[in-house]
Amino acid sequence: MSVISSKDVNEIIRKTLGIINNKIMHHGEITGYILYKMMEYENAYTDQHYTEQELVDYTMLGILHDIGLYKEDNIKNVSDFETKNLWPHSIYGFLFLKYLSPMGDKAEIVLYHHLDYNRHSMIQSRYMHIIDMLSLADKMDTFLNLKEEKLGQDYFNKYRDIKFSGAAMDLFQKAEKRYGITENLVNGKYREELDVLLAKRAFSEQYKRGFLEMLVYTIDFRSEHTVIHTLATVHFAEQLGRLSRVSGKDLRDLHYGALLHDLGKIAIPLHILESTGRLSDEEMKVMKAHVRITEMILEGVVDDAVLQIAVRHHEKLDGTGYHKGLNAADLTLPQQIIAVADILSALYGKRSYKEAFSKEKILDIMNSDADRGKINRNVVTSLERNYDNIIKEFEKEKESTIGLYLKIKEQYAIMIERFKRFD
Repeated sequence: MSVISSKDVNEIIRKTLGIINNKIMHHGEITGYILYKMMEYENAYTDQHYTEQELVDYTMLGILHDIGLYKEDNIKNVSDFETKNLWPHSIYGFLFLKYLSPMGDKAEIVLYHHLDYNRHSMIQSRYMHIIDMLSLADKMDTFLNLKEEKLGQDYFNKYRDIKFSGAAMDLFQKAEKRYGITENLVNGKYREELDVLLAKRAFSEQYKRGFLEMLVYTIDFRSEHTVIHTLATVHFAEQLGRLSRVSGKDLRDLHYGALLHDLGKIAIPLHILESTGRLSDEEMKVMKAHVRITEMILEGVVDDAVLQIAVRHHEKLDGTGYHKGLNAADLTLPQQIIAVADILSALYGKRSYKEAFSKEKILDIMNSDADRGKINRNVVTSLERNYDNIIKEFEKEKESTIGLYLKIKEQYAIMIERFKRFD
């Protein structure tokens, strides 16, 4: 059985990114839908044809074209960022999708979606036609959401073949006449059509895994430490699962459960996630809510075994954990393993409020918890016997992860300077 169905990929993206900023998610879905209908018209009535995979990829890029905006704080009006300060979110979104999504080879479509049409001669891309359509789709939704005095009713006549492609506008008008795009946007049917499109295409497990991993990296918009913690928990859970000889399916479920276990932290305020001191009782209450939020995101979307591993990582064998206060009889071995992996990751990792603990201190804490009947004694014993190898393997993986972050940051700084020529 698959961890997540093809049709639920967009649903989990919708839920997760909607928590960060529902306005950006709403704008993305509308833009993606307009782009999809333009491509559908081309497939039916022109010589231009797209495979099902291309339709899905380009539509998903439309939905995620402003993913760089999620890094901004306190966005109240998406349209403001669509008409000024264009390049920071376009460039970051491009780099994010290039390196951290399963559509990296097409990410330049997002990079250029704000470039005026009359400057397209300054760039080269094999995706220029899609860029033209995405740019137009983006402007159509922005136009619908801006007051007339900000954009002007004659915008699309005045700036034809200047800010956007006239051919793309003609295509939109034909698709609008044929499919009633704006009516479907008003009555909400566009969401159903997007779901049908994504359900038609049977995604490979690698493709779906790429989107789930991408969602984990979106926590980077809130806290880089939390991303590193998540990746460490995945690694430690898999290592401990193998040492505990869990089955192949259980090991797969453990991987995905660990990958998604802190997804709810995307909704936790940054001052709590990155607090440099001890959290107050009220702040700890907010922090603990991340488990319930994770459950809300994953419920009905991913395989139940994966869901239960993800949302039980803070449960204790003696019933003192959260968020349901379960005990040993309620918890499967994979669920007990992730609890150990999560603690190991938290103790080993360097955080905003602490330095990394030593091997001796980590094992003392974990042995104490095992002795008090809070976490699985056998799993802790396996950890103690294999600690050095487990950490050595993680450090290799961690270097590549941190290296990726540094690469994104370095390229961002270079590209911001280079793109000043378009201002």
